[in-house]
Amino acid sequence: MADALALPVRTVRRLKLLAHLHPAMLDVMALGSMPNEDQLRTIAAATPEEQAQVWKKHRPKKGQTDVPWYEIARALAKRRMPASAAKFGDDLAKAYGIVWEDDLFAPPGEDSRTTTNVEGFFGAQQEWLQNNLPNRGTLLPVDENDHHQLPKKAERVWGKPGKADLVGHYIDVRTGDVETVTYRLPVPKKAGQPADGAKAGAADDGGGDDPPTVRTRPDVTQKGVAMIGDLRTDALHQALADLPSEDDTLFGMLILAFGGDNVSVDSGGDLRGDDRQAICRTLTEGGVLTADRDLLRQAARKMLVGVLSCRENASNSGLPARLCGEAVNADAWLPNMATEEFLSCLSRSALGATSPTEGWPSPT
Repeated sequence: MADALALPVRTVRRLKLLAHLHPAMLDVMALGSMPNEDQLRTIAAATPEEQAQVWKKHRPKKGQTDVPWYEIARALAKRRMPASAAKFGDDLAKAYGIVWEDDLFAPPGEDSRTTTNVEGFFGAQQEWLQNNLPNRGTLLPVDENDHHQLPKKAERVWGKPGKADLVGHYIDVRTGDVETVTYRLPVPKKAGQPADGAKAGAADDGGGDDPPTVRTRPDVTQKGVAMIGDLRTDALHQALADLPSEDDTLFGMLILAFGGDNVSVDSGGDLRGDDRQAICRTLTEGGVLTADRDLLRQAARKMLVGVLSCRENASNSGLPARLCGEAVNADAWLPNMATEEFLSCLSRSALGATSPTEGWPSPT
């Protein structure tokens, strides 16, 4: 058809979709109002009855030409499961009433079939999985948040699995794919081996009466610790931005930064952090890592500022940030902390110990 009409194949496929549209929609499209390609595919996949019902609700009023194609497509959208994720064959598909529909806009050479029978898809996928579990394979349940659940006290194995490790199988609720996760169960205690609590009890029995432990107020309150973290972070960032550093120091800190507590590395891809990716792009123009040392130093400083943190929350890098701060003498950028707000966060004993060395007023 495309050759006969001298049109691109994609255009012919799009025109074929128009044959599945509600006539009233075609009349409006003839006047110049057209949905985009994704919306057209969604609308054409619905039944004529469904299209007529949705059009009655969203059709433009008399005298108006704007059509809310987005609302129409959203109202007609159905969840579809791809045949590419299906492990089961035609027998199970037929048994569960699954009918595959072709996606006319999919790239050539790919399995573009989908089905709207979501319940049947998961039923067939689950039955195939139960009948094809490998040796030492297990079925994992999925909780109400669509996350797989490991057995109680099981520990996930991120590295190379051992001979005694198990492989759990589950179905990803979002994609329909069969996923696996390796985990390790705790080693059962040998018969006659006392439990940890019994050992602790035996050790306590032989010690006699111990004096009660007196709980004292910490030297710095939680708010004070948070203030210290914020101030340390700002000082560290300023030192990294302004203070000249040797290359060995910079690159060593960069390694420490990516070992911080607030940095996560996911080898599965889809890394987040547009800022860090933008920094990396400045070093890889033309697909080759730059040899410009000034550019490398500038990028290293920006990357360190974007990663290192002493803040008392989920972004705390921990010890690596403190060590980097000492390496660049970040304390020189710390402000005067002898403020009423911060001093109120210190205990009396901490004030007494700090006043003589810092020249602060006596706590008395």
